Amino acid sequence: MMLDVRRLQIFTAVAERGSFTAAAEALFMTHSAVSQQMALLERQVGVPLMIRGSRGVELTESGRLLAERSIGLLGTIASIEREMLDLKARHTSVRLGAFPTAAADLIPRVISDYQRRFPETKVVLRGAHAADMPAALREGIIHLGLVWDYDFLPRTVPPDIEWLHLVDDPLFVLLPADHPMTGESPVDLLEFAGETWVIRGHQQPFDEAFITMCRQAGFEPRIGFVTEDYLAAQGLVAAGIGISIAPRLALVASRPDVVAVPLGGRAPHRRIAAVRLKDGVHPPAALRMLETLREAATALPGSARLP
Repeated sequence: MMLDVRRLQIFTAVAERGSFTAAAEALFMTHSAVSQQMALLERQVGVPLMIRGSRGVELTESGRLLAERSIGLLGTIASIEREMLDLKARHTSVRLGAFPTAAADLIPRVISDYQRRFPETKVVLRGAHAADMPAALREGIIHLGLVWDYDFLPRTVPPDIEWLHLVDDPLFVLLPADHPMTGESPVDLLEFAGETWVIRGHQQPFDEAFITMCRQAGFEPRIGFVTEDYLAAQGLVAAGIGISIAPRLALVASRPDVVAVPLGGRAPHRRIAAVRLKDGVHPPAALRMLETLREAATALPGSARLP
């Protein structure tokens, strides 16, 4: 029996995301194509790998074993492919994946510093969400990924992925310029319990993160509007639709009619981290990029690195 590598990649995507639909979206396949490949894989190995339900799939004992082995195997294959690509390349390169709000401030600092210090190395930047980083790392699309989570809601990462904390990204309350609290600094989230909020929508598992932080502060927020963009949130705040909250990295492009007031005390915050393969081969260019990320993240105004 010879297992098909592509079929194992599809199976791993299903195992990580918990459904055929989510795996199909991540792999740019149709639901039926994923289902067909999984049926062929189960027929090939001769044992059930997953239990299908209305809310997704659950791995059997055999499925969990195959998923664990597949992750290691795919990581090894990706490592070999990366080494061959690096040997073939005429110039050294480092491939970095990053979330959108990092591209406005942190990433320009990183690339500028890196290219100044290592002009012979080509930096390839790819925008990516955290959920897509493990697959991108295993397939050799990137050497390093830049991700975030909240201190009160840690992100779960697969066992073959290494999470390296870089810096804490503080949160700010966004107020219209004529708001009576603009002169206060810092502020407590509870002070805004009676306000209407404009919030930025997030994908799972952070789709209810704002509600969680408000409940931890001691109140139930009144949400008036949800937007997919921090800059749009600023515009709505300026128009008097409500107040908002945003991390420091999202405030590079700020409006003059909106005031950002930092949260004080033991306030919730985002955590910025780099991710890479735990047992992968890390080329020198990627190790230098990790160090540049650490230096640039620590130098961000208003950020705090944990000891």
